[in-house]
Amino acid sequence: MKNKIFIGAFILLLTITTSSFAQFNPNTEGRGLASAGFGISNWGIPIYLRYEHPVADNITVGGLLSFQSKGYASWRGTYYGIVGRSSYHFNELLNVPDQFDIYGGASLGYYIYKWKYNNGYNNDFYNPSSGEPNFGIHAGATYFIKDNFGINTELLGGLGFNGITVGVLFLL
Repeated sequence: MKNKIFIGAFILLLTITTSSFAQFNPNTEGRGLASAGFGISNWGIPIYLRYEHPVADNITVGGLLSFQSKGYASWRGTYYGIVGRSSYHFNELLNVPDQFDIYGGASLGYYIYKWKYNNGYNNDFYNPSSGEPNFGIHAGATYFIKDNFGINTELLGGLGFNGITVGVLFLL
């Protein structure tokens, strides 16, 4: 039994040490990244989809779509975000290990709000949609589990959205 455990542990260790990690480096990779996840924010629980593509050394540009909802007993707000963003990846500058990607950047987007109110007589009514532009900043990190798959987290701040997200990231 001890031999089987030893052999199993040895094979697992060998697999881990020989598997390659991919550092996202827009300078050399030329690969886009796609991410999806959820988070906690000042406007409820966001669900997001994001894509970025390298455009220059260590710089990516892309977009983000998000949905979140928040409400109380008499009202509910639903928010849709359409955001363009750019990130600088600090891996080369900070000599970050290959299995990590550390980045930060800025975003500019538009959030559309839809409100539903209850007037207390079981009659729901809707307020027309409204929206506003949003400028924000973000800082994030990815830990690559495999050469094209990782776990991602971001801290976000902006005029209309502040929070933290967690998700999965794929190099394409």
